[in-house]
Amino acid sequence: MEELIELLERFQHAYAERDFGAAEAFVDDVFVGREPVYYGTNPAEQCVGAARILRQLGYDWTAWGELKLDFDSLVAHDYGSCADFLITGYVDWRIEEETFLSRAMMDVKDMVLRGGDARELLYELNAVSSKMLMEASRGVRHLLPIRMSGMAVRERDKLRISHIHLSYPTQSYPDCRAQS
Repeated sequence: MEELIELLERFQHAYAERDFGAAEAFVDDVFVGREPVYYGTNPAEQCVGAARILRQLGYDWTAWGELKLDFDSLVAHDYGSCADFLITGYVDWRIEEETFLSRAMMDVKDMVLRGGDARELLYELNAVSSKMLMEASRGVRHLLPIRMSGMAVRERDKLRISHIHLSYPTQSYPDCRAQS
């Protein structure tokens, strides 16, 4: 189990350091070589393969807050050649109000361009706009609870992540719905 903790610590450390020059080495060290899977907190962040993960890291390390995992919350099962894990923590994200609102406007623009049913789109725009205005007024420091789960497998004599999923736990209905 110590090896899994060290792997997750390397993951967290890379997210704190944000060294773009070391990103490829990080992916090679931490992820399996054949089609690692990384699901981020946004539904559009479904990355399969090292190249897609590197692009996601480029975004995360530029625009996202610092990932802080709570190693006391770690639940893991060691199966010898692999291990699964679930860990909680938070993202400490400092973002100025104007920057936050500018990003909210980009999200709104993307929603409008995506199109769809006019009524549903207006409901979604209203919900997102209200939430973003409320969040912007709460200050520049955003502490977002997060869950991270995944699978690590033994490759080249050490554990490496094959699948990882980060998500924000919600207290109410999810922000989006599946279309039927």
